[in-house]
Amino acid sequence: MYIQANRASKLFAEAGRRANQNTHVANNNQVFSYWCRFYGDNPDERSDAIKLIEAEVYNQLENKSRVAKSAIEKGVSDLFPPSCFSIAEAQAQSRPGDIWFVKPNHLSGGRDIQVVSHEQLASLEMPQFAFLQKGEQHLHLMNGRKYTGRCYLLVWNGKVFLYRDGFYMVHGKPYDPQSCDYSVQVDHRGYEQAGSEIKMHCLRQGPDYSQVFSHLLKANLKLLPVLEPAIAASSERRYLLLGIDFLRREDGSIVFIEINAIPNFVHTSEINQQLNTPFFEHCMYAVSGVPTRELVPLSSNPVRDWWNRLTGSSRVDHSAGDRESPKVSG
Repeated sequence: MYIQANRASKLFAEAGRRANQNTHVANNNQVFSYWCRFYGDNPDERSDAIKLIEAEVYNQLENKSRVAKSAIEKGVSDLFPPSCFSIAEAQAQSRPGDIWFVKPNHLSGGRDIQVVSHEQLASLEMPQFAFLQKGEQHLHLMNGRKYTGRCYLLVWNGKVFLYRDGFYMVHGKPYDPQSCDYSVQVDHRGYEQAGSEIKMHCLRQGPDYSQVFSHLLKANLKLLPVLEPAIAASSERRYLLLGIDFLRREDGSIVFIEINAIPNFVHTSEINQQLNTPFFEHCMYAVSGVPTRELVPLSSNPVRDWWNRLTGSSRVDHSAGDRESPKVSG
C-alpha cells in the first residue's frame, strides 16, 4: 500500500509502514490517499486510489449549524445540547443561570466561540454565520476541571465503524458551571507545550472506559441518520474519517457537541503514537479487507445487532465465501 497525505502526513506514513508489515496489505498495490482539497489538488492522484469522499459532501458535516438542524430534522436532537438559530429563540428557552455558546458554523478548535450568560443574550450581537448551543450544567469533571472527549469514526463502503479509543482534552482552569470565562469553558490552546496545564490522554486511560465506550456505541448508532450523506457517498474507494466531540455528564451519559469532518490529527507525541497513528493503521486494514477488532461496525440492522451481541463479534470482516481472511500481524 502506498500512502499520499497532505495532513498529518508523517503519521499517515508511519501508519502505512506498520500496515505494510501485513502481507495482504503490502501486496495489494493500493494507494491510500488522505488529501484535503482545501490545500490544493493532489498532483499525483490516481483514479483507482482509496481516497476521501467529495468535499461538497463532507463539508455538510463541517457546518456546525447544518448538523444541528439535521439532528432536529432526523429526530435525534437529544444527542446534542439544545441549539437555537436566533437570539429570540434562545431567550425563549433560557433561564437564569444558563450559559450559551455562540459557535461559528465552520471554525474548529474553539476559534471565535463566545460564551454568554442568560442575561447577556439580550445585548448579544449575533454573528452572521453562527448559531447558539446551550451549555451543559451537570458535567463530569476531572480534578475539578471540564474536559472534552473525542471519538473517531471510519465511514467506508456504506458502513460506519467506531474506533475503540479516542482522547480527552482536560482544561487547565478549575470549572465553574456558570462561568463565561473562555479559559474555563473552551480554551485548550498550548496543550502540546511541555508543562501546559491542559492535559490530553486516551479514552482507554480515563475513568470508566467500558461505560463510556458503551455510551459512545449507542449514541453513534443513533447518530447514523445525520451521517447518511457521507455514508451514501462512501464506497470501496471512498471513505471519511470523523472526529466527534462529546461531553460526559455527572450521570455518566454523553452528549455530542460537534462533528469534525476534517479533524486535526496532530496532537501531543503520546496521542499521536498511541491513538492517531494506530487509528490510521487499522483504517488501512479495514479498507484492505483485513479483519481488525479495533473498529466496531455500527449497524441499524436489529438482526445483525442481535447476532453480534450473541457471538461477541465486533470486528470488520470482509472475507469472501470460505476464503480465510489474512490476519493482522503483531
